[in-house]
Amino acid sequence: MRVFTDLNLNGKNPMRAQPRVGDWGPEKVPSTRFKKWQRVLVPIIAVLLAVGVFFLGRMFYLAMTDTQAVAMLLGPHL
Repeated sequence: MRVFTDLNLNGKNPMRAQPRVGDWGPEKVPSTRFKKWQRVLVPIIAVLLAVGVFFLGRMFYLAMTDTQAVAMLLGPHL
């Protein structure tokens, strides 16, 4: 079983959808190696961003609830 799908750019696409080919290969097209790295890095970065947003929200939540807890303990003398 292959980990990645076929990264052939020309497959069954019509000519108008295929990239321009220069002297040394396709022009302005990411390499296969770069695409493989992207397929690994994008989910990792997405998970890290989600964890970061979660902890940022938790930090704000705890900061807001801590002040309310202190106000409740000290009463109206604040």
